Amino acid sequence: MSTYTSQTLSDLEKEHQAAINTAQEKMLTELNDAQASGNLEKIQEASVVFQNITTELAKEYTTKIEEINALNHKATVADEPQIYTTKRADVDLNLLVYDGDRDYVIAFQQDELIQGTLEKINKNSGKFKSRKHLLKSSLRLTKTLAPMLHEIGEHCKSTLKLKADIEFFVYQSDMFNASCYPPDENKLYIILSSGILERFSKDELTFVVGHEIGHVLFEHFDYPVRQILDAGENELAPIHAMKLYAWNRNAEISADRAGLLCCQNFEAVGRTFFKLSSGVTTDSLDFQLNSYIEQFVDLEEVLNDANHDPSDWYSSHPFSPLRIKALELFNKSETYAAFNDTITGEITEEAMEVEIKRIMSLMEPENLDEEGEHSEKIQRLMFLGGYLISNADGVVDDSEIQALSSIVAPKVFANCMMTIKGLTEDEMISEVQQLTHDLHIVLSVMQKLNILRDLSIISYADGHIDDSEVNVLYNLARLLYINTDFIDRVISDAQGIE
Repeated sequence: MSTYTSQTLSDLEKEHQAAINTAQEKMLTELNDAQASGNLEKIQEASVVFQNITTELAKEYTTKIEEINALNHKATVADEPQIYTTKRADVDLNLLVYDGDRDYVIAFQQDELIQGTLEKINKNSGKFKSRKHLLKSSLRLTKTLAPMLHEIGEHCKSTLKLKADIEFFVYQSDMFNASCYPPDENKLYIILSSGILERFSKDELTFVVGHEIGHVLFEHFDYPVRQILDAGENELAPIHAMKLYAWNRNAEISADRAGLLCCQNFEAVGRTFFKLSSGVTTDSLDFQLNSYIEQFVDLEEVLNDANHDPSDWYSSHPFSPLRIKALELFNKSETYAAFNDTITGEITEEAMEVEIKRIMSLMEPENLDEEGEHSEKIQRLMFLGGYLISNADGVVDDSEIQALSSIVAPKVFANCMMTIKGLTEDEMISEVQQLTHDLHIVLSVMQKLNILRDLSIISYADGHIDDSEVNVLYNLARLLYINTDFIDRVISDAQGIE
């Protein structure tokens, strides 16, 4: 018999949250009792029971959602979910979207904590007036002022079958930046820096504009990462931050596809990435462009090159090689051929998505549930590293312990709880030093970067990070032989995501 009896989605969400809260309170009580008595078996048992209960509750919650939707004559989830509508454009977004982007969105739609946080944001925040803000902070580019840009806009509108007009704005900056603002019913707003407007070619700007329109079409504004983490700091677990930032990277792949649809010139896309990543726009380096693109085509060779430091390209957005490779696969796919009848697709949609998922996994949060050869050491490092970061201010509260329980397996959690009870901070630091020494030998640079990135995101999940916490992250980076600049870059990128 189902745990839930609600007949509406809003009542079901409240009922589910109450059940989760009850399970959390029970786990924390049992953990405190077991830790006080030094009972390792009871600590592990409490964690296992909690995770089993929440897993079962999640299954029942999802099942009940489907039942309620069926009663309301709504579509249930199919093998290929059709979650995108023709509200903003008549292009087939369900075909165009990157599966990794869509799958995260579906998971967020079923996550009661994220949905509850979004409800809180919408209740407390007034509607953002994009045009009013843009008119105050930048210059609106009329057709007379920027005829080529408006030509690009009309081309993108036709290609993507937009139902709204596009307004362009520019602000003074030598940086190469472009962004889109939350749209109104009949208008999309794209803002460009003066640097990108002056130094990018028509084809390159077409890709940039198409990419920004893609963010609007896929409703990426529905999940404002920073706002969600700020508003949900007392409810969301670190795993939510890790998943939200991972989705943010996957969302870029979908937007890139919209950009290529508009541009239809893969070489121009390569030039765009080259300029964005290098800052160099002079003709003297044009002859190196083809080799630049080819360099990223053989991604495995690049990432396994001992002389290559992937942290140079690493950020909360997918770094350039992954985006280039993902778009190259899309450019050769039957999916792209469905939108562009001038090409013949060389690979199926399924083959394309499987390969893109594989290469994007290089930047996914480490899968700490797998029973890999080094999994337990990685999890122990994540827990102890996270504990030392939490303890940097001298206090580790119950919510932080609960947060750490969400990122490691129950067995590791139980062992770590005994460790922090029986060791001094200096002894814990010594163990972390030994763990990083052992893992440095066997982990790839990408794996080390992912571990450090996830710990940085966990530390910044509440929107704040103290110097003492940053110093712990710096020390972890040094122990893994990663430049501490990487920590600064991850935190800076996280701060820059809206």
